[in-house]
Amino acid sequence: MKASYLGKVIEYFNPMQSLDEKRKQWYVDRPDNPHEEIKVLLLHDPTPLKILFSGHIGSGKSSALNRLTADPEIKNGFFIVQFSVERDLNIFDLTYSDLLLAIGKRLFDEADGRNLQLDEKLLTDLEKWTAEVSVVRKKEEGADVAVKGKISAWFLSAVGTLKTGYSENKEFRQKFEPRVPELIVFINRIIHAIQTHPGGGKKVLLVIEDLDKPPVDVSLDLFLTKGPVLVQPECKIVFTVPTSVLYSGQIKVVQQNFPMQYVLPNFKIKDPAGDKSDTAWNCMRDIVLRRLDAPLIDSEALDYAVEMSGGVTRELIRIIQAAALRAVVTKANAIQRVHVDHAVVKFRGEYSNQLTRQESVEILREVHKTRQLRSKDEKPMLDLMHNLMILQYPNGPGWYEVNPIVRQLIGV
Repeated sequence: MKASYLGKVIEYFNPMQSLDEKRKQWYVDRPDNPHEEIKVLLLHDPTPLKILFSGHIGSGKSSALNRLTADPEIKNGFFIVQFSVERDLNIFDLTYSDLLLAIGKRLFDEADGRNLQLDEKLLTDLEKWTAEVSVVRKKEEGADVAVKGKISAWFLSAVGTLKTGYSENKEFRQKFEPRVPELIVFINRIIHAIQTHPGGGKKVLLVIEDLDKPPVDVSLDLFLTKGPVLVQPECKIVFTVPTSVLYSGQIKVVQQNFPMQYVLPNFKIKDPAGDKSDTAWNCMRDIVLRRLDAPLIDSEALDYAVEMSGGVTRELIRIIQAAALRAVVTKANAIQRVHVDHAVVKFRGEYSNQLTRQESVEILREVHKTRQLRSKDEKPMLDLMHNLMILQYPNGPGWYEVNPIVRQLIGV
């Protein structure tokens, strides 16, 4: 499945589209991919393992997790519940209780959706509990949902309350958070019911995506402060997390609750000295050439797009899409260097709008000079990583560089 004309390139290079089984022919593996190690660990570690899976936003984590959960051994070995926090909750106002509620909802819905008849005692207890922890709604919006004992409807309404960001969520949290320990008990009862059910009989594996997208302070609160609570569900869980969590000065605290941590590395298209790394560079070219017919893009334009991506998959995809759009607008038959230049200038402007503090400029210049993270104040530095202005390349102890698109903005 390749684009044969530029209009199709715009469609196929959707930067928000992760790769699944339907698009697996577009998948390009990378050196140092932890896929096999995570797979072996999940299959052979008997404990309710919790794994932190990190990487820059847009590095391809969702595609990698789709590949993991589609693996025949993983599919045969686990009752997989995979979901996006961003679809269920407000990621800019996310708390540990919100996340646990979303976990409870997804587990219950998946058991129901796969026709696993949960035992009557569990359903009775859960129905009674949801009636007690009624969802805060205006009367005219159907406050009797929980009273009717419709457990699934209660979960949906509760998560919906938190998703809206309106004043109701604060009121609901005040009532709900003291009862989080009870929710965890129910989560574990649902997990146990799934794992012991004749129609289930598999260990539960939760794969929770998009936890790398909340602001840095929200993520740090989840995995630093509330880590001891998030590990209480008695099943294996893969949490996606931002690089800022694993590369903060508080990593030792995180490791106390989440000892297993893996990073999906960016493609290391250059070494720390700035010399081209052919293997990774060709992998990035392959990402593009698997989605379009080669005559649709000039080779020099493709190389420049690879260079400007910094080895981040989504950055490459969106550069190509923007360049294809420009090519169509200018009535060109293929993507040329001038079209990629146009895309890069556009995205540089986006980064410029975020780069408003001189302190940030100085941090970026120091990173470019030393290839290391050094700053008096950790928060601005982690924000720059979170926003893809600083890119991290795991390679032994690891090294760092400023996003190529951003460098012109800081005069290097």
